Amino acid sequence: MFDHELFEDARKEFLSYLLYTKGRSKATCYVYRSDIGIWGKWLVEAEKDWQTAKYTDVEQFAAWQMREREVKAHIVNRRLSALSTFYRWLVRNGVVESDPVAMAEKPKLPLRIPVWLEREEQAQLEATIRDRRNIPINVFGSNQKHMTETRRRYEMLFGLLLNSGLRISEALALKAADVRIVDGIAKSARVIGKGNKERLVPLPAAFGAVFGFWLKDRNRTEAVFAKANGQPVSPQAARVYLRGMLQKAGIDKKISPHKLRHTYATNLLNAGAELVDIKALLGHESIATTQIYTNVGQERMEKVVGRL
Repeated sequence: MFDHELFEDARKEFLSYLLYTKGRSKATCYVYRSDIGIWGKWLVEAEKDWQTAKYTDVEQFAAWQMREREVKAHIVNRRLSALSTFYRWLVRNGVVESDPVAMAEKPKLPLRIPVWLEREEQAQLEATIRDRRNIPINVFGSNQKHMTETRRRYEMLFGLLLNSGLRISEALALKAADVRIVDGIAKSARVIGKGNKERLVPLPAAFGAVFGFWLKDRNRTEAVFAKANGQPVSPQAARVYLRGMLQKAGIDKKISPHKLRHTYATNLLNAGAELVDIKALLGHESIATTQIYTNVGQERMEKVVGRL
């Protein structure tokens, strides 16, 4: 019999553990809460108990998501990972006897080659963003001063992503004090990434000079990409602006701010960087995550051979 009250109490205590003991972000805890909730609802409909669930139940849960809900394999695997973390915590606290996810067969992931900008496309995008004719027009149809500042802010934001590989959330969370400036040149950015892990990301000299000049009179406690009201740009607004610039640049690719991170990693790989260095710069927890970029090199070689 499914004990709803005990399940909810366990879920709440687990989320508190993630937030206060493990230092996970509220956004991460929200995802865990949702994933565990989906599992709970499925168990109720399947008339199964969460405390005595078996690995076969987990496999049926995964198959149901992909078959009935058309959920992608990588999302299903993320949910199973969340469930495994939850059940390992339950085992340590004596709530259940075993983790049913441990022995379950996970959906196989299709080969996912990251999307990125070629050097020529990157140059075209950067030129389009810099072009003063592409200043966004406000609802009254006039190019006001703050609209010029908007264009410049996005120029710096996308430039930073292309030259540092930061996640969009990491870039938008930056304070001016997080950027180390020496003789007017931005040398590096101190980033708090996933799991509240800190890393120091060096910046190329050419971009560092431009970025440092832009930040030279900035209040050190202010968000780097703050608008006039002091609030940082939203990730959604950044995506919309980038889409508009890609369209103006004539680039027919599905490029998001995260794909600019892929572009940075691809440029590093082409410059001869080792995977372990790319892993450190991107803030990946596992080298396995970074290995997707080896597929980029393989695809490039296949294109070269195809021209013979």
